[in-house]
Amino acid sequence: MYPELRLLDLSSNAITGKLPMSLFQHFRAMRKIDPSKKAPSDDSYGYYENSIAVATKGLEFEVVRILFLYTTIDLSNNKFEGHIPSIIGELIALRVLNLSHNGLLGHIPPSLGSLSSVESVDLSGNHLVGEIPRQL
Repeated sequence: MYPELRLLDLSSNAITGKLPMSLFQHFRAMRKIDPSKKAPSDDSYGYYENSIAVATKGLEFEVVRILFLYTTIDLSNNKFEGHIPSIIGELIALRVLNLSHNGLLGHIPPSLGSLSSVESVDLSGNHLVGEIPRQL
């Protein structure tokens, strides 16, 4: 199920229930870092294409510096409940994880410390308890 998926945005819906572990098990593209891509540098040019022509509603314009190596999961502003699945820690290519403003509870799984490429983790607006794992 969607093995090449690199961006999942289901934010600001009314999705309920637990975060399904099976959802994260199939994201193969998020489990590996593509060695053919340049490592990030101070200016991050290696992660951008130069530009792309966009046409919408009859208007055409050019968008410059499109990010092409961006792996994100945004499930914010829903009604998810239960614990954060530790399997998310296996998605080592993940750059952004946003699970904010749900009904998640329990501890932050230490496995999130394995997200070696992560740049942003937002878990705000939940019912999490305990300490922030040292791995983060």
